[in-house]
Amino acid sequence: MLEPRQAAIFDMDGLIVDTETLYYETYNQTLNDLGVDVPRVDYVRCVGHPVEDNSADAVKRYALPVRPENFLKSWMTRFEAAIADPAQIALMPGFLDLLSHLQHEKYKLGIASSTPRHRMLSTLQNGVLPHVNAAALQDIFGAVFSGSDVTHPKPDPEIYLKAAAKLNVAPEACVVFEDSAAGVQSGKAAGMTVFAVPNFFTAHQNHNAADRIFPRLDAAIAFL
Repeated sequence: MLEPRQAAIFDMDGLIVDTETLYYETYNQTLNDLGVDVPRVDYVRCVGHPVEDNSADAVKRYALPVRPENFLKSWMTRFEAAIADPAQIALMPGFLDLLSHLQHEKYKLGIASSTPRHRMLSTLQNGVLPHVNAAALQDIFGAVFSGSDVTHPKPDPEIYLKAAAKLNVAPEACVVFEDSAAGVQSGKAAGMTVFAVPNFFTAHQNHNAADRIFPRLDAAIAFL
């Protein structure tokens, strides 16, 4: 008999907040300074890769007259200014309704993001807290883990196993929400139920390993 679900653990970028759009917009603005403009669809190939790798790729692909580390600095200065402004961070469709349902059903909640801790916390504090009835992240999420907190990034299960342990819930009693193929693989490798909710930037990836695939977050409510 399956253990009843007791916890829900969320990825962050492109799943609960629309930061992939901010990554693209600030990337393209940095390119614009150097005389290059790329459509949103061209950024799809960058999603899921470290910003350091994407900066090096941009310099090579577009023959930019700057060093990769200088492109990265300009890009991340723009991006971090954007996530410091609550007005620029949009929640993904259905997140607030799903969160309300999970809280009503007494689920323990966690975050498992590959983003470095300082950017993750800025995004959550400015992009999520203004929309919920909470004074601090720990009032909502009992476990908050970033890419800075693990040795092995997704698709390794380390981050999800750490989140489950922090929540004191067995992996098989956790449901994971992910938008990327690597995240789906991470959750499944941890022995958890995985619900995939692809976005524009990850829709081309293979999410078939997920237990269910939804068009938006609140579509999962009927299964929780």
